[in-house]
Amino acid sequence: MNFKDIEIREVKFSQLRHVPDRIVNEYNDRGKMSNDFVHVAAFSSLIKNDFWQFYWLTDGQHILWVGKIVQNPPGKPPVDAATFRAYGRFAADKDSLYFDGERTDDNHGEKRVDIDSLQQVGGNIKLNDSGDVLKDRRNLYFQGRWLASAQGYSILGVKSWEQRNILFSPTSCDTTSNPGPWDTILRTATQVFVNGVAIDADPNSFHVVRWVAGVQLLYRDKAGVKRYYFGKDCLNTFNVQRDKVTWMTREASRRGDDCRIATIPNVDPEYFHPIHYNWTVAQYKDLLYQVKYVSPVDRVLTITRLPDPQVQLKAGANLVGKQIYFIGDGGVQIIDPIGPLVWFKNPDGSFSDVFAHDDRYLYFFGDTLVDSGQRRNVTRTLDTAHIDKSGYYLVTEEGKYEVINNAFTSR
Repeated sequence: MNFKDIEIREVKFSQLRHVPDRIVNEYNDRGKMSNDFVHVAAFSSLIKNDFWQFYWLTDGQHILWVGKIVQNPPGKPPVDAATFRAYGRFAADKDSLYFDGERTDDNHGEKRVDIDSLQQVGGNIKLNDSGDVLKDRRNLYFQGRWLASAQGYSILGVKSWEQRNILFSPTSCDTTSNPGPWDTILRTATQVFVNGVAIDADPNSFHVVRWVAGVQLLYRDKAGVKRYYFGKDCLNTFNVQRDKVTWMTREASRRGDDCRIATIPNVDPEYFHPIHYNWTVAQYKDLLYQVKYVSPVDRVLTITRLPDPQVQLKAGANLVGKQIYFIGDGGVQIIDPIGPLVWFKNPDGSFSDVFAHDDRYLYFFGDTLVDSGQRRNVTRTLDTAHIDKSGYYLVTEEGKYEVINNAFTSR
């Protein structure tokens, strides 16, 4: 996956270093500056959900996260590099709290963090990445925001969305390794919280009746049985619901339900259809929706009007007017063919859905395209090009076109 180079003239790169961080893990080698990573699927440009990790950097004057200078909103105190300290994804300076590169709360009064006593709670510290819930000697914090006083605090349970089993129980000394994302239920002296949100419950009489991770909680307290619905879809780019369609503007990290969701306006869910299995492309009537990465974590939604309002797009090659719309792992590629598109025949006489040609070019319409691969290639002799007996190679005068490497090899 490639992103545009970012020029940051204000930063003194010769002085760039890691922000002091109380979490030390296998990726955080203090001698290296290239510890940020995004997990990308093999042979494609797809970022794997819940698998990225980034670090706070400083040149002594600025703070950077994911290649950008951290700046606070107007009206808020500026970022203070001199007092900036980190605890994994969480950080603080003399005036502000931060999480994942953004200001999340004030660092004054009752909210002030004691970073020297800060610790992760409700997760497996061996995974070496600050969890959702942090605790210092006075307070609790959730995803960078002050949550409550830690007086009367205890973890009531942690449950994985993936395995649907209890990861942490107050009756056990063991904490199971977290596959992420997870739910965390905790209490203080006066409140019960589910994933950082206070629910209507009495902490002293609270009891879990049924808990579907990432979906709902049925519980009982002195007032009776109550039901709480929560969670969000952090697996699919588009989520077609009963009364709305949402899209994921930022994917979740590998540790929680911290993806970001936005609602697509003026869309009837009945006519909104995700096209490809990775759900980064969808069609709504005569509109084509594409989600594209603008940074390793953030995405934008682009909308294109189709020239033919009657066309129903599918994964693979689509003829739309005189153009070819190819929908695959990399999104949508629009191709202008030279003359009619003709599909090559397989050895059994059926038509290929991968190899084709027009009056000038050969086309590869397989789903996976490596970085150096081309969907359109030139050959000197179209008449002799054919698919070999295996069905995996297109044989041309230039050589065999390999499906795996998307390139010609010697014959």
